[in-house]
Formats: sequence, C-alpha cells, structure tokens
Amino acid sequence: MVKRSAPRPARPGRRAEQKGAIQARIVAAALSLFQTKGFEATTTKAIARKAGIAEGTVFNYFRTKDDIALYFFEQEVDHAIEVVRRTPRLSKAPLEEKLFALVQSQLEYLEPYERFIGAAFVEALKPASKLGLFSHRAQALRHRYIAFVQELFEEAFPKKSLGHISWWAPDAFWVYYLAALLFWLQDQSPHKQHTLAFLDRTLKVGVNMLTRAV
Repeated sequence: MVKRSAPRPARPGRRAEQKGAIQARIVAAALSLFQTKGFEATTTKAIARKAGIAEGTVFNYFRTKDDIALYFFEQEVDHAIEVVRRTPRLSKAPLEEKLFALVQSQLEYLEPYERFIGAAFVEALKPASKLGLFSHRAQALRHRYIAFVQELFEEAFPKKSLGHISWWAPDAFWVYYLAALLFWLQDQSPHKQHTLAFLDRTLKVGVNMLTRAV
C-alpha cells in the first residue's frame, strides 16, 4: 500500500498573500456597495455575497462594516502621506505645495466613492458611530495625519521659530482639510476645478500668514 504524503503547509509568505487578497476583495466589495446601495443599506451579508465568500469570513477580517470603512480611510491617509514622501519634486518644494499635494492625493483617492464619502461624513456626526470623530480608531487616524503635517511644518520652519504655533497649526490644518472635503463634496465644476482653485488660494494665504508669524 502506497502511503500518501501529507500536504505541505502553505508557506508563511503565501498565506499572507492569500489573506491580503481576501481582505482586498472584502474592501472592494464593500466600497462598491457603499457607493451604489448606500452605507446604511449595505449589510455584511451583502458584502460577503459580492466578495464571493462566507459572511463568517468577513468577520475574520472586520467586525463591522464601520471597520471596513475606517480601514479604507486609513489606507487613504497612508496613500497621501506616501505620495508626499516619495515624490522627488516635493522634497524641496515650498510648504504650500506639499500641503496641496497631500490634500489633492486624498481627494483623488476618495473620488471614485464620492457618494459614500458624503454618507460617511454624516455617519461620523453620530456619537455612537465607529466613524465618529471621537471614536478611538478615528482619533488614532487623526493623530497620525496631524503628526505628519507637523513634520512638514518643522521641515519648512526652524523648530525654535515655530514656538506656540507648533501645537495649534497642525490641528488647524485638520479642520481645514475637513472644510476642503465638504467644499469638494459640493463642487459641481468640471474635474472639481473650483476645489483645486480653493486649495491653491487658501494654502498660499495660510502659509504666508504662518511665515509672518514665526
């Protein structure tokens, strides 16, 4: 009797690739449904069906659809930060150009899911929502974003000259970004040209004011 050898266990690298691929399918399915059906109407069962997996598999990666949405926003912020860090021409660019590239990268990442972004903004205003501005995970995302903006300020200005500005300017930029996002959501101009013009003008004015203050 010929003994059959036991199947070889999947290599750790291969297993990680498979898990990453399933996670990506879940996120892609969820975003598609958020955009077409709406965030409120989308269920984890519908996400699993669209991704072609069992609903229990979704829960192995994300506890709720809110967690999927937060993961997407974390990816958005990480993508924008990497764009600014890895674009050679930005390494010695003025502060306003770096900030413009940061926000523009975020908006371009969000653009395919504009309807969902508007719904997520409303959802974030609910106190009990995981997307809420005061949820632990949303706060962690905000702090990561603000920390990077602070890096950009410190690169642009000598540390000693920043003084009291260093503790409020990055937070103020976070509020500015939210305002720009709202403007973008309402912008009906071709290719969101009004938003780009708004960013260009206001960032130049804002950085000029900071430069005079330090």
